[in-house]
Amino acid sequence: MYEKHTTAALNSYSAALAQVKKIEEDGGTIVDQSGGSSHGRTEIEYRILALRLKCLIASAVRDEREFDQAEEESLRLSGCHWFREPEDLNAWKQQGVRDRVWSVLADIVAGLAQCRIEHPFFHRSVYRHAQALMWAPVLWDPTSAEGSHGSAAPTSNSCLIAGLTTSAPACQSAENVICGLFDKKR
Repeated sequence: MYEKHTTAALNSYSAALAQVKKIEEDGGTIVDQSGGSSHGRTEIEYRILALRLKCLIASAVRDEREFDQAEEESLRLSGCHWFREPEDLNAWKQQGVRDRVWSVLADIVAGLAQCRIEHPFFHRSVYRHAQALMWAPVLWDPTSAEGSHGSAAPTSNSCLIAGLTTSAPACQSAENVICGLFDKKR
């Protein structure tokens, strides 16, 4: 049931994003700001990124008996709607599960960081970015009992995740990202 709704939402957001990109390519502007947002394309991209992150998190908290199947399903769903598609998608599909999860997480975080660059007051993307960093240790090692107080493995791909420090607990990395909302300029 969750899969059906997630797939429908991702497909709907992707179709909306394709329409917005077409309008922008033709030099038009977006008049309809659905959902009360004035962030246009960035809003749609954010919703796709947030839903992909929710898929990864939902699989990480599944019961041990369902975990492998849930994780593969979350990778199937979240691996179809990239912010920046891998150079070789087939090579990505051949990687191990942990590396694929890590690549998807890195892509999500890159997209969330870009949302903030495009719209400095788009705070939801900062909260979601911090959430992604908090979940990074669990997504790297779902069997870890430390949760966000643990740190993600210092792999060569760890540097791809903006704001993640592998030498400190993930909660500190998340704190550093979220503190940007409360600096004196804001």
